[in-house]
Amino acid sequence: MARSKPILVVTGATGFVGRHFVERIAQEQKFLIRCLVRNSSNISTLQSLGEDVSFCYGDITDEKTLPDAFKDAWGVVNLAGYREFWNRDSNYFYQVNERGAMNVFRASLDAGVKKVLHVSTPLAYGVPDRIPFNEQSTPGQHPSDYARSKYLGDQAGWHLHDKEQLPLTIVHLAAVIGAGDDKETMEVRRAVEGKLPALVGANTTYTYVYVKDAAEAIARALLKNDSIGRSYLIGNQRATTRDYFTIIGRLAGMSVPRWNIPESFLQPLAVGMDMVSRRTGKRPMLPLDVLKTTAAGSLLFDPGRGIEELGMAYTPLETALAEAIAEIRALP
Repeated sequence: MARSKPILVVTGATGFVGRHFVERIAQEQKFLIRCLVRNSSNISTLQSLGEDVSFCYGDITDEKTLPDAFKDAWGVVNLAGYREFWNRDSNYFYQVNERGAMNVFRASLDAGVKKVLHVSTPLAYGVPDRIPFNEQSTPGQHPSDYARSKYLGDQAGWHLHDKEQLPLTIVHLAAVIGAGDDKETMEVRRAVEGKLPALVGANTTYTYVYVKDAAEAIARALLKNDSIGRSYLIGNQRATTRDYFTIIGRLAGMSVPRWNIPESFLQPLAVGMDMVSRRTGKRPMLPLDVLKTTAAGSLLFDPGRGIEELGMAYTPLETALAEAIAEIRALP
């Protein structure tokens, strides 16, 4: 009798990066992929990937829904998280990114899985004393609830790795760019639609990664035999905010703002918008945590470990943005 394929549980499978990862890992034909999805999730794209992809309904914030999903699993890839810079309830960041991650780690230990791949962000390092930072750098202050909640989730995992032998690997993805992103965080849609009034932090540099490169990095870290106990900073495409929107303008054939508004000037306005938004429940045009993140300065890290140990090669930022813009332009 042929040996059954090992089961790989994927949380956040219907998300922006999650969909690309499931498609990528399905190509290996090594796993039965069990996607943990919520009742409201659109699973149509994943259903087309074949019989090795199945679905289990649950939520990482509800620990009671995880044992059945994780039963008999060889490994878990945790892509579930709240990737935003604003929520009416700030506690929601911690509910999902910290306590939800802890639920995944605990369920993984209970199920006796052989590998846990947790997806995080370089923002979890906050603002380290030295830039560029690397995987061994001591984290600094966190300018946003998103960044701090992801840091706390990561630390919960490393604590269980040290104390209870959780077989953990963490992949920190730079700002992910490409088609299929339904979040407003990267501002591509607003720029293409001419709704970006001005630049903020025009000379601040960030690091970006193409969504398919992000999926590739997760797959490689998962499949690498000796990656347990390791973390990887993923992405090497750097651009200032001004350069980022200049590329968008050139690709979209339109003008983008050239003038920059200092963060200090915008802070009172952002505070006021945040107060209004907490009453209305509508995301502010300029979330306060975005302004704080911009004011914290450039986010630069050394991608060397991912290149050396995972063999990563990166797609140009312009290619990733062109794909995102083409999708926006194709929408009715």
